[in-house]
Amino acid sequence: MGWNIKRTGFIVFILAWHIPVFSQNSVIDGYVDQALESNIALKQKEYSYTKSLEALKEAKRMFFPIISLQARYSRAEGGRMLVVPFGEIMNPAYDNLEVINHSLSQSVPGYPAFPAYPKIDDYTINFVRPKEQETKIQLVMPVFNDAIIKNREIKEGMAKVEKINVDIYKRELVKEVKTAWFNYLRAGKMVELYRNSLGVTQENLRNSESLYHHDKVTMEEVYAARAKIKEMEKELASAQKDEAMARAWFNFLLNRDLNAEIQTGEPIAISYLTFDLDSLVIKAVGNRKELVQLDQYINIQQKKVKREAGSALPEVGLWASYGYQGEKYSFTKDDDFAQIGISLSWDLFTSGQRKAKVRQARIDRDMMEQKKLEAVSHIRMEVMDAWYSLNTARKGIDQAEEEALNYRKAYNLVSKKYQRGMASHLELSNALNNMLNAENKLILARYDNQIRQVELERVVAGYEFLTMKN
Repeated sequence: MGWNIKRTGFIVFILAWHIPVFSQNSVIDGYVDQALESNIALKQKEYSYTKSLEALKEAKRMFFPIISLQARYSRAEGGRMLVVPFGEIMNPAYDNLEVINHSLSQSVPGYPAFPAYPKIDDYTINFVRPKEQETKIQLVMPVFNDAIIKNREIKEGMAKVEKINVDIYKRELVKEVKTAWFNYLRAGKMVELYRNSLGVTQENLRNSESLYHHDKVTMEEVYAARAKIKEMEKELASAQKDEAMARAWFNFLLNRDLNAEIQTGEPIAISYLTFDLDSLVIKAVGNRKELVQLDQYINIQQKKVKREAGSALPEVGLWASYGYQGEKYSFTKDDDFAQIGISLSWDLFTSGQRKAKVRQARIDRDMMEQKKLEAVSHIRMEVMDAWYSLNTARKGIDQAEEEALNYRKAYNLVSKKYQRGMASHLELSNALNNMLNAENKLILARYDNQIRQVELERVVAGYEFLTMKN
């Protein structure tokens, strides 16, 4: 009997501990720092931000000239031909001159003798040269291009968006790490609860066997006590599984070995703070990076409106080239050439396409502005939900403590009656179940209170980073 009361008292001790508040606890803050350094998903976000910075560098360098080496060599046959009729033009004239010379030589003594004029063939020009090469260095540089200017501004905005994405995920990661830590502590307390409950049921079995040997209870009481032990063993195994999974998830967030040991920290007294809902809403709307990100998206959409409108402006470019060309590779002063020029491209009429694109960009901007208004309302709802949930959780602790205290007293009374043979094992089992359920609820209520505080901290962006102030 004394041993059973001692066991029951140990369960009472489990309920008497205080769950620590770790808003600024060194243990959990240390784990948060580890997660911020090693979390895989966060590294992916940081890579996206780094990539956006490279895209911004690319956009900035589009203002600078591009120098390229270009070379070609070709062999060709056929193609268009141009016939220059030299023979058709000159041969009749030569024939007439020969006739005149011949007549004069016959009629005029001493007329000189002229040689016969040659026959001239027509000249054929091939537009495609059979062999041709061109090797040159070319420089191309934009002088004025509004699309390049706006594209740089858009890329700059996207880089800011990606940076904010990193900051947003950091806050979400803090919440996940803290929640996972409290879930692990809760799972550990559940294992401890069922392990000690198993000891109580084993003691009850010994008491049942003793009462049976003294003819105070029947054998069915012993069977029931044995069945209760199996039930507690099953509950303990389930609690141990939950503890193992909670440990694995926490270590996963820190990118550690899934079975790594987790520190629990030193418990400190629960601080029941009074939160003013209106002030928390104001704090959340002012602090949440999601709204800053939407402001950046709105700014980007406005830049896109200007980019589409700017397509009505001309594009001016400068180009220059120097190289060698000919039918064979020869790099002499007779084969080189140089060119320089300026290009202009200007869409004077686009059949309304430009205006349609501008209107589409404005619609996208207006949609983003509406999305921000929706986000503000959503954040207000999140704060309200977290605030009411926290207050409900705190009230739940008082209710759970009172319920556990009453069921604990009831179990102690039934246990004493059972040891005197004045209560059945069914009554004892029901009393134990009621007490365990109440203790389970109390553990859940206390840790639920801590998790609700973490959720409230997240929705108001209340966590202070060492390198990032919100």
